[in-house]
Amino acid sequence: MTGIMDSVEMPKLPENQKTFAGIPEAVFLEEIDTFMTQPENENCEKVLQRLDEQHGKYRFMAYNLEARRRKLKSQIPDLERSLEMVNVLRKEDEERETQFLLSDQVFIKTLVPPTKTVYLWLGASVMLEYPLDEAETLLKQNVTSAVGNLKSVEHDQDFLRDQITTTEVNMARVYNWGVKKRQAAAKTTASSTPS
Repeated sequence: MTGIMDSVEMPKLPENQKTFAGIPEAVFLEEIDTFMTQPENENCEKVLQRLDEQHGKYRFMAYNLEARRRKLKSQIPDLERSLEMVNVLRKEDEERETQFLLSDQVFIKTLVPPTKTVYLWLGASVMLEYPLDEAETLLKQNVTSAVGNLKSVEHDQDFLRDQITTTEVNMARVYNWGVKKRQAAAKTTASSTPS
């Protein structure tokens, strides 16, 4: 699989975009004091709630991307095995005895005559008969497409990891800012109250 992975390039990103899935970029809060004085940031808890909501959305996206990556990782070897089988069938010129899996741990012996066609599952309970050349072309296109999709998903996962980290750092900075403000308010209250 590494051979095909190296030969297929990652698709080009759409202009002015950093991801294929359109993942919004998390902004790092450089000046926390300036950020917290903005009108929409009336208190620390509301800002933390917004950041936590954003963090949850990023985690959900990460979960979906990981599921998609796993599916593609399992799909590519299946496509490559199908491609190998098409090549084996192309070379056959006499009947061949083989075993098919009938059900769990139950195999049946059968004779496979030489063939010029093959049936491929296309998905959604659809199977079509293809000549060997067309089947090989279709399978190669599917492998190339799956590898390109896998590379774009992995790129998006890397970007998303950075956004999750940035959001977590922002949450920590806002929380620490709130702690410092509460401590400062407690000090001024304690010093202004006569004993």
